[in-house]
Amino acid sequence: MSGTGKKEDEEDCSCYAESHSKKTCPPVHNVTHPLRYYEFTQEEIKALEECDKESFYHRCLPFSTLFATLTYAAIRNGYLSKNAHFGVAPKVMVSILFGHVVGRLSYMKSCDAKLRRLPGNSYLGNVMRKHHTASESAKR
Repeated sequence: MSGTGKKEDEEDCSCYAESHSKKTCPPVHNVTHPLRYYEFTQEEIKALEECDKESFYHRCLPFSTLFATLTYAAIRNGYLSKNAHFGVAPKVMVSILFGHVVGRLSYMKSCDAKLRRLPGNSYLGNVMRKHHTASESAKR
């Protein structure tokens, strides 16, 4: 306890002092994603929100309802067993989650087509069109 105000575990070097006085930047990683620093336009945000809403209401909700109903009916009719402690809830919840995932995945092609129909000045639309043509030529 010499009264210097330094902690004992602190190093006494110039680089340590600089790290307290400057904001250090994280290391630069080689990230090649084309939309890393991109700011979406209003049209692109609208298209993405429409994709989100439509996939939920047109696919996720119906699939989740269907799978939950079928699972509950299978439990009621004895094809599946109840959980001893929780009853039908775990299996029904898993079927709802499964329906949600299947619904989102089944709507991907429709959303992809919607994003490719964005106007020509849309960078996101151009990236999606470029990716689509590249994947189409790779399939041939």
